[in-house]
Amino acid sequence: MIERAETFPGVSNALVQADAWSPQRAPLLLQSNPFMRSILVSLLRDAGSNEVHVARCADSTMEMMNERLPGVLVSDWNDASTPTEDRLRLIRRIREMDDRVLREMPIIMISQPRSRREIELARDAGVSEFIITPIAPVTLQHRLTSLREKPRDFIESPRFAGPDRRRRKRHAAGPSYKRMADVEAGLTTPMQAARAAAVSLVQEMQLSGDPLTLRVARSLQRFISHIKTYTLVEAEVADMHRATISQLSRMAEDGNPLREPVVMGLEQVVEKRMRRG
Repeated sequence: MIERAETFPGVSNALVQADAWSPQRAPLLLQSNPFMRSILVSLLRDAGSNEVHVARCADSTMEMMNERLPGVLVSDWNDASTPTEDRLRLIRRIREMDDRVLREMPIIMISQPRSRREIELARDAGVSEFIITPIAPVTLQHRLTSLREKPRDFIESPRFAGPDRRRRKRHAAGPSYKRMADVEAGLTTPMQAARAAAVSLVQEMQLSGDPLTLRVARSLQRFISHIKTYTLVEAEVADMHRATISQLSRMAEDGNPLREPVVMGLEQVVEKRMRRG
């Protein structure tokens, strides 16, 4: 079900260009709890939103997004057992949409206190901001202002789509460099960057608790340790590993039992590549 909160009388809700996000557009609130829904609508209005659109489930959120572009999506963290109501899955769906404007839309997640690992999972799904309840009005206001005045670059790779997870630029004295920008800036070499990225991927997959994605990460680490140069050919193999991890994650969400053959197929390809030298 989709609801639209009343607008303040006498205030026009002018739309801006359709090819860029703007805080002047009405926010879309996804909240399944009626009490929290009422509170958040009031907070969004106090933060300057003259009109607030409200959805109670993931399907209605997608419908509303396709009907009218929101300025920002403010979503709860739904623990319902229904797979379609998995909010992280919804956010990943949004980050994979063909429509660039919808794909890059800011997303704020609001939740009761969560573990550090759960917050990292939300970040890795593509959340722009994460707010823990109870919410102070000034906190929501500050996060909305930050999205408007200090937007982060939108990153798209085989394994991640969303706002740059690095809030501050990395300094040259940092311990490791993993982005092509660091290579282009002369801060590291392609091989060093690839090795650092492989180590980081193994650590991330260890935290995920998924033995199959960890196998893929370790396969990449073995491959990087084996090669002597890092060219476009080797980069394609690295991208293949990251794409496989994304595929495994989607298969796990869909309950697909054929995940292990995917990993075995990748390992066979990598083994042949390593034998060729």
